[in-house]
Amino acid sequence: MRVITHGTGFVYVMRNPAMPDMVKIGLTTLLPEERAAKISSHEGVPLPFEVLFRALTMRWSKVEKLVHQRLSRQRVNPRREYFSVSADIAVATVRECVLEVNGNHAWEVGEIHPIGGEDRITLSLEAGEVFVLLAQPSLFGDGGWEPLDFWQAHADGDQFEICAVDGPDETAGFSDGDVGGDDDPVPHLDAVGNVANGALIGRERLAPGDRILWMRDGEQPAACRGVLFEAREYCQIACRTWNPQVNSVGMPLILNYLERDPSPAMVAVSRLALRLPGPRTWAPRPTPREELSLPLPGPERWLPQLRPKKDRPPRRGKRSA
Repeated sequence: MRVITHGTGFVYVMRNPAMPDMVKIGLTTLLPEERAAKISSHEGVPLPFEVLFRALTMRWSKVEKLVHQRLSRQRVNPRREYFSVSADIAVATVRECVLEVNGNHAWEVGEIHPIGGEDRITLSLEAGEVFVLLAQPSLFGDGGWEPLDFWQAHADGDQFEICAVDGPDETAGFSDGDVGGDDDPVPHLDAVGNVANGALIGRERLAPGDRILWMRDGEQPAACRGVLFEAREYCQIACRTWNPQVNSVGMPLILNYLERDPSPAMVAVSRLALRLPGPRTWAPRPTPREELSLPLPGPERWLPQLRPKKDRPPRRGKRSA
């Protein structure tokens, strides 16, 4: 049995037409539409709730708690999730809290964070952060770690998603030239395809033993926080943005376009990572795939909430009131 150690849920903003001056901010491990239908069915609710916004996030309970703290003065009742704020303020607050709870500073440095089982990791990025993909060509020999690629976040709030999978045939990489490497694995965040996900700006893959070094030096250029992840199984990466950026000639900035030069502090942290011992598990990186033997998985593979309820993993975390 594959074990989930990191999962994803939603923090949502809803509104009821019968209460136009208030919004409801809560969490769910269901689709937000399913949550809205459930609370709309209560006898005391005169009109159905509508979902205005959803954030797919790790640590959704912490995100919800922080949002409620930030908006505590606008909370109508301390025992209810209703706030007398505009939808724009509610959405902006959720976005800020997602970044605070799941940003680089929220992860421990000095240790290796494993990715495996049914892990679904969503990292919230700040503009200028840099990733280094590290790999070992062979489990044996003296080759050591090699930097295979460099990636960059181009806007605050960009999201970097890592999903562990069963094998290499479920993954595709843009940089590898794989067929399907530029297709969005989860273009929508609802069951009927009406709610667009963030724009895909990168799709890459990891093999067991690969490491990702996530570096941030924004506040103190002379210092750098380096968070290190290690793939224990094959993984699919997707990076997306809600604020697309372009370069000086109008070309869109994507994940593997390194616009900045790594700072000396980033170079120093990278050198330390290159000296670390080998991975716990290892498998060769797949060769570029020019055609598919089997179709790539659909959105429900990466976002379990899109599956029929009977096929979803056990629910985790509390439900909203």
